[in-house]
Amino acid sequence: MKLVLHSLVLIACVPLIAIALEPTNPAGFCERFIGEKEISECQERTKTENVDWYAATVCHLQQDDKAFWACWDSIQGQSYNPAELSKCGENTEASDTQRQSCIDTARGGRKPASVAPFQPLKVKK
Repeated sequence: MKLVLHSLVLIACVPLIAIALEPTNPAGFCERFIGEKEISECQERTKTENVDWYAATVCHLQQDDKAFWACWDSIQGQSYNPAELSKCGENTEASDTQRQSCIDTARGGRKPASVAPFQPLKVKK
């Protein structure tokens, strides 16, 4: 019974985590750039590269554009714990290096579902 109650509490926390850090489509991040060359490079990278949207949202908080791209490169093909990432996004006073360090500690131990091998469902009758 205790495990069931614990599971229900954890499931109830998922919407709270989602509210705390809202994932953003990475294509929207290109608005931070001013030059046409930078904007087109950003649009090209956001179309082709596979990133965790929660982690990309935290990377978007980086103030320096070089720090943003360094963060972007570090999250390629990784999965992250949304609860830990929300802590990284809450601290608006953090420096770029502190935020990057927080993102690195929030990294999950598994690959993202988008690159995981497909496991077909076997139906037993």
